Amino acid sequence: MQSGLLPLLVFFSGGILFIAIGFGISLLLQRRKPNPQKSTFYECGEDAGPAGSQFNLRFGLAALVFVLMEVEIVLLAPVLLNRFEITAGGRAESESLLKTEILIFLVILGAGFMLALGKGFFDWERPLNKVPDFQGPVPDFAYEQYNLDRMKKPSQGL
Repeated sequence: MQSGLLPLLVFFSGGILFIAIGFGISLLLQRRKPNPQKSTFYECGEDAGPAGSQFNLRFGLAALVFVLMEVEIVLLAPVLLNRFEITAGGRAESESLLKTEILIFLVILGAGFMLALGKGFFDWERPLNKVPDFQGPVPDFAYEQYNLDRMKKPSQGL
């Protein structure tokens, strides 16, 4: 007699094997050439400051609005999927109640979105362009000269 857990075990072991193969291929194909510029911190275009430094609140507000909208959409999905079962049964009063509930939910969702829009949660200030202070082995004028030389040469076909 076959156990009911055997297909589940095969499914999970196949998933773990798939992930392990993906990581293995990634490790084989990646290049490992560390340098000081690759080792520096990069945080969303913001300067990496000391451990107690202030973080701009706009990132948190946008993330919070995103999470709220995603949760509301996830809550809306079962209602929409259940709609097909209600309409198949032919109960008109259940269908009108469901449409009313969906409409109320969407109005609340739209009101929250409009409030976030009105409060300026989606307004982003452009950061100032900052010249990187990394000093590599090649001087800056060499890059500029290389780019000028490339622009002067006719492009070669692939």
